Amino acid sequence: MRKFSCQSFSFREEARQHTMASSSTKRHLSNRGPSLLLLALVCTVTFSLTESAEPIPLRGEVGGNVTFQCPVDNHRTISFFYFQHGDLFLNGYHAKKEIDSPMWENTRLDRNRTHVHMCRLNISHTGMYKCIIQYNDHSITESVIQLTVTASYSKPNVTQSCDGVRCFVTCAFYGGYPGRKVAWEVHGSRNTNSQLWNVENNTQVPSPSTMLVNSTSTVYFNCSHGEMGNLSCSVGNVTSNWFSVCEYRQELRPFGREVKITSRNTN
Repeated sequence: MRKFSCQSFSFREEARQHTMASSSTKRHLSNRGPSLLLLALVCTVTFSLTESAEPIPLRGEVGGNVTFQCPVDNHRTISFFYFQHGDLFLNGYHAKKEIDSPMWENTRLDRNRTHVHMCRLNISHTGMYKCIIQYNDHSITESVIQLTVTASYSKPNVTQSCDGVRCFVTCAFYGGYPGRKVAWEVHGSRNTNSQLWNVENNTQVPSPSTMLVNSTSTVYFNCSHGEMGNLSCSVGNVTSNWFSVCEYRQELRPFGREVKITSRNTN
């Protein structure tokens, strides 16, 4: 048995896929050899299959850990316990047979409580997982757990570009999931365009490798009415600091001419 490690693992997608007992037990186990086929043939006559009505929700964060707590009847003896992602066997045990090391090496089995610990989560781990348990009386229970993996966005980078007549303000949030649009709050009003300001764009760009999303939006402000304050942008529960636009300060130059600041970073 390989040692479980949260520090380093790789998904062996090219390895053989263990398709274990489910609602189509006989069809799947027929590919696993005579001994498992015999078990399937016997079970088709004697077992009763009980499936959970609704998936059990479970949430995790990218880079974090979760524990799948598979429902079990502690008053009965377990013959086997299989933990699957769809029809792909990930981990488990059999009372009378040795099972190969886990397909996903970021999983660790707690046999005493039919719990499976999963570490170093990423977005691709989102999905349905099955807990399949057979007891000594040949009855089988199948429970489904829905894992949702999310990621918090970074504190936004806020930049301004102004010419004294108008300002363009851009808010950029990085590394979040799922993808969400940037929300703007101007004078206590959220996402309401007016003659004084308008949302120019609002884009979400996912990373091909990590699936994490960068969310960016730019707003145009009309500076004809002077400085506007108490502004912010947000994605989910991540919000920028309050800032102002259409500000300028005077610099003394020959002949009393003043120069307006044309751009600044509000971070």
